[in-house]
Amino acid sequence: MNFQLSSLPRLLKISLSIFLFALAFGYFSSFDLLKQTTDLNSQGVEENVLGNEMDESANELRFKMSERELHGIIHSHVISLSLIFVFLQILLYFSSASSFFKAFLMVEPIISIITTFGGLWMLWLGHVWVKYLIMVSGTLMHLSLALILFILLYDLLIRKAKS
Repeated sequence: MNFQLSSLPRLLKISLSIFLFALAFGYFSSFDLLKQTTDLNSQGVEENVLGNEMDESANELRFKMSERELHGIIHSHVISLSLIFVFLQILLYFSSASSFFKAFLMVEPIISIITTFGGLWMLWLGHVWVKYLIMVSGTLMHLSLALILFILLYDLLIRKAKS
């Protein structure tokens, strides 16, 4: 199959591009919530999950996440992120990216989803070292999404169809 995104009809390219911008807006707006809940550092990840009620110098008191809350976060994030990435993977397959980048970007985000949210579960169980793994895998997942969006939007809005 030699189909390319750049060969789609103009209206479909514009419609998909607007959808991808909306998806990016929604996805990256959650980055602000992540910043507020974790300060984008490993200590913040640990405190968000395990609490900090023993730290008398803490500016904000946090309690350990309940098991129900943890299940809710993992359940909703893993399902929704998996659906987002599988849709993007299908589009990416028809992009002009090299086979290597396609293969990497079609696998890496799913591994990061499992690692990040499995890591949250392990952290909740008391394996504190996992907070570093959560930070790395979460960063890779965010960077992968940004790169996938860039490739797709480039193909839809800039790349000319081959005749």
